[in-house]
Amino acid sequence: MPRTEIQNLDLRDQRRDQLLKAALKVFSRRGMVATKISDIAKEANLSHGLVYHYFKSKEEIFTLLVQSAAESANQIIENAYLYEGTPLNKIKWMTEQILESLFDGDQILLFLIMIQASTSEAVPYEVKQLLTSPEYKSPVSGLIPLITAGQQCNEIIQEDPIILAVSYYSFIQGFSINRLQWNQCPIPEADLIIKIFK
Repeated sequence: MPRTEIQNLDLRDQRRDQLLKAALKVFSRRGMVATKISDIAKEANLSHGLVYHYFKSKEEIFTLLVQSAAESANQIIENAYLYEGTPLNKIKWMTEQILESLFDGDQILLFLIMIQASTSEAVPYEVKQLLTSPEYKSPVSGLIPLITAGQQCNEIIQEDPIILAVSYYSFIQGFSINRLQWNQCPIPEADLIIKIFK
């Protein structure tokens, strides 16, 4: 019995997700430059030719993963702004969500993809455009207004908000990389990290 149009669309979405998940693993291990479409196909247990049915190139796949990582980072900041409580309560809630995500295989690999995207010169032009466009809001710039609000109500120390935001995300990135290298790496409670704000 032939598949319906809806079933075809569902299968297409499933295949795309399967390939994106496989690509996330391969890019994380090999980097953007060393990764080949055949590596992604092998990881997904699909044929090399089938990848091109869904994506034009590995650059397109990498760009989509960077967009996904950026959207995920921005979403958690937006949710923190909506969270009830003081600015420091909002940051603590956000920190708890981020630390919890370090136990999710895909989420932690997205951290690594963003590090590659922002440090490698070999990333696709579209990625460079995305990360330098006026519309792109980095996690650091998204956190600064919360820090400033916390300083105005004297619950966050009166240090340079940019330095505080960079320090905060340096902790997060450090834990992400350690978690990738060492699966049993202990992850602290949020309270330990937000001590930098007190």
